[in-house]
Amino acid sequence: MITSTIYLLAGELSNAATRSIKGRVYQVPCVGGIAFEVVPGQDTRMIIKHKDDEPLDRGQLEAAVAKAGNYQLL
Repeated sequence: MITSTIYLLAGELSNAATRSIKGRVYQVPCVGGIAFEVVPGQDTRMIIKHKDDEPLDRGQLEAAVAKAGNYQLL
């Protein structure tokens, strides 16, 4: 079964920032899909689709987000 896990990224991110992050996060094992919810004045929500029996490695996600630029997974 496919599930979604939601992570918060610090700040309201631009389209360019979300594209950069998406490119890096897709390289993390088990990531099947990524979407972002950007709300003015709020932290950005990153929604990652993955198989429920294949948990995501938060450390790898944090490293991927950091490699994309000066971004932080909360």
